Amino acid sequence: MLRDILFYINRVSKFFRETFLFLVTLIRHWREKRGANADIRVAYNGYSSGPKKDWFYIFMKELTGAQIAVSWYKPSLIICSSFGSFWLLKVILWAAKAPSLFFTEENLSTLKKYREYRTYLAGQPSLAMGFDYSSAANYRRFPLWLMYLFPAEFAATASVALIQQRLNQIEKQCFHPKTKFAAMIASHDGYASNKKVFGCTQNTSRSAITKQLTTIDFVHCPGKLLHNDDSLLAEYNDNKISYLKHFVFNICAENAAVKGYVTEKIFEAIDGGTIPIYWGAENPEPNILNQQRIIFWNECEIEQTLTKVKKLYMDADARAGFLRQPIFTSDAAVEIHYYFEQLRNDLKKLLRK
Repeated sequence: MLRDILFYINRVSKFFRETFLFLVTLIRHWREKRGANADIRVAYNGYSSGPKKDWFYIFMKELTGAQIAVSWYKPSLIICSSFGSFWLLKVILWAAKAPSLFFTEENLSTLKKYREYRTYLAGQPSLAMGFDYSSAANYRRFPLWLMYLFPAEFAATASVALIQQRLNQIEKQCFHPKTKFAAMIASHDGYASNKKVFGCTQNTSRSAITKQLTTIDFVHCPGKLLHNDDSLLAEYNDNKISYLKHFVFNICAENAAVKGYVTEKIFEAIDGGTIPIYWGAENPEPNILNQQRIIFWNECEIEQTLTKVKKLYMDADARAGFLRQPIFTSDAAVEIHYYFEQLRNDLKKLLRK
């Protein structure tokens, strides 16, 4: 009960705090007529900074070749996310005349802190995008991992052939010489293990998976969770891909097991040339990933999984045979190109409005 009370107190305080900051920003931009001479003005809500915000900005800039300003003065497009105040965003979308793009990189269906957004604001945004499989007219599936695997300047104009070249490059990473057993990079144990999700019966923690795998060999943990390795920051400048190139395996567990909820974790493992040990959505991205090339962690089959991992680690021939399997499906490049082509067309329509 106390936790629920504190949850809603935090929600209310977040609404008033962000509303005040929004009004200050809005007034300042209108007084300055910020970006008045730009071809396109983009307004953000629910984003502070970071690669996801910059990704859309760069994508539009490469796509249109236009001069783009970030401004709330007569915006051409509002880009919003699930990280801001839900109530404030509802008001903004109701009052604003500009078209809007809502994008979420989080699990909306089960995670309590984002569950208000699970209907994608009930059709309010002009375009809504996320992990889910939804038939809503204003919704396009656009999972977050696309932004991690493909830079925006590449995605804006990439052909199927260029995407295939990128996938071929990633395929070769697994043959990089390996000197270490496994890595687990995480800041916390996952929401499912902490019972912060609704309707999720599995409670698999990253710590539990790591503990089981340490019975085979040492697992390097350079993140906050189970920290025992400083080299990710000290030697690799926090570049996960460069760090992972030296490992045979990477533990990549999602925050919860939800259909469609596939984040960058498994794709960073693959991009780093490791064999992913994955827990999360069943059959993750089946049109993109070869499911036979992934080791799935199942609480009911721990001993069988440990035996398989140990064999691939100790037996060079067995590992070589496993790695000869393609990581991506034969149609992966076409599927990925379709995601980007849809986004190009949708953004052009929104900006024409």
